[in-house]
Amino acid sequence: MPELNLIVIADTKGRSTLPKSIATSAVQVIDYQDVKRLAGVRNNPVLIDVDLRDISKVKLIKDNLPRRAANQCRIIAIERGSHLSHVQANGLGASDVLRRPLDPRELAERLRRYAAGWRVDEDPSAASVSSAAVVLDGLFSALTCGAQFDLASVEQASDQVMDVVCEVGIGKWLSAVRRYHEGTFQHCLIVTGVLTAFGHKTGMRRSDILILTIAGLLHDIGKVRVPIDILDKPGKLTEEEFVLMKQHPAIGYEYLRMQNAISSDTLTAVRHHHEYLDGSGYPDGLSAQKIGDLTRITTVCDIYGALMERRAYKAPTSPETALHIIMGMAKDGKVEHDLVRALGNCVAA
Repeated sequence: MPELNLIVIADTKGRSTLPKSIATSAVQVIDYQDVKRLAGVRNNPVLIDVDLRDISKVKLIKDNLPRRAANQCRIIAIERGSHLSHVQANGLGASDVLRRPLDPRELAERLRRYAAGWRVDEDPSAASVSSAAVVLDGLFSALTCGAQFDLASVEQASDQVMDVVCEVGIGKWLSAVRRYHEGTFQHCLIVTGVLTAFGHKTGMRRSDILILTIAGLLHDIGKVRVPIDILDKPGKLTEEEFVLMKQHPAIGYEYLRMQNAISSDTLTAVRHHHEYLDGSGYPDGLSAQKIGDLTRITTVCDIYGALMERRAYKAPTSPETALHIIMGMAKDGKVEHDLVRALGNCVAA
């Protein structure tokens, strides 16, 4: 473990499960309730290991921990599969995240990067990723309880995503998303960035790029009703599990349709982004003549986004391999050749 004067901020569970190799390398282990000591944390690398689903803990830390310095390493432990934990980590100024329970080797790697001069704030994508994640969390929560969602916040976050992806490119956007998010959040944010890059690199008007970006943010919100053990299953789904998974496009569509705020093209893309030109997709088994342009683009970018995800059980596919796989699907008549070629040009650029 690098000697970097690590400070650990933990709750009872965090202290009891703190690996010895981490505890012995830390200069201080501070209870999250010790507000006087929290105020003294300045430029040291910090590890925060508390249950971020407990809003009172998050608020106490946020109110008393100094704002993160420009190049401070602030690593935050999050619960696997908790969308709220991701959002709260961003709100606490995470420069990186690790999964609870902590793996000492992963922490050591993060600290080595910091010790080698890794600058945590060099990527302007981080703030945009955080804003989009907050919006996603709001969308997921609203669908869960059947509440109205905030279209203005979706449009505002989409504007920010467009600005950043057009400025820094899809590569840096993907890196920022993978650093902070996993699972469904990671996938939605990756697809959003890929759709935005597609619109930008193919010369679309800003208003049309906005439609693509919003479609990216919204396309998988129906997954909030799919059990997390199915969403994160490393192996092939059983027939029964796949039946449940195939419900998510219709769930998202019906929720958004009832809001009476989303364009018909975007609604169609949400419902049909798993449809294939040969009629073998779901949920409605549509064939080519019934699948519109926005849906076709969303489908290709969604497949690419899924291949580019980093999961606990798989590394991201290389862009070259991902495009080869999707081109194979085009040769099989499932997706459009021209769109795959255009996507290849976008991600290569």
